[in-house]
Amino acid sequence: MVKWKAVGWRQWNSWGEGGVTIAEGRGGCSGPLVVARDIAHAKLQERLDAGEGLPQYMKDMAVYYAGPAKTPTGMASGSFGPTTAGRMDSYVDAFQAAGGSMVMLAKGNRSGQVTRACKKHGGFYLGSIGGPAAILAQDSIKKVEVLEYAELGMEAVWKIEVEDFPAFIVVDDKGNDFFKQWST
Repeated sequence: MVKWKAVGWRQWNSWGEGGVTIAEGRGGCSGPLVVARDIAHAKLQERLDAGEGLPQYMKDMAVYYAGPAKTPTGMASGSFGPTTAGRMDSYVDAFQAAGGSMVMLAKGNRSGQVTRACKKHGGFYLGSIGGPAAILAQDSIKKVEVLEYAELGMEAVWKIEVEDFPAFIVVDDKGNDFFKQWST
């Protein structure tokens, strides 16, 4: 379960079985996150295409688009910065229709396809900070483990435990898009 510590403002939606509570604005999340990037998403799409469905971890946890760097001695993680989210846009509607990727965390804006999927399925896209990835890892990531596809190295599916990991709502379950709001 991911817990949100919101900075003021009202709650918008509650996701999952005792899962994540999203609050308007910015805040920090604590709890487990799935970490998956391009190749892992392609492998998960192959499962859907074969009629196998998504693994439970994609339904139970928010997904963070990121990849780990080498872990320094004595640390839980090396730099673990967010990947540009747009590379996963083509997977979002299918994954959300299958009950997964209901909360996504990365950097950058998303396409209209993702905004529509979030509105249709009740999903959220959260933005994080890309530049200080080493500091985020040092201060917020408490545990890292491989969940699946270990043979892919940094492209494997990971599970991380985070504490006060900074994030803010970019796309909500109503189809609102933070970046579009400021670009008009």
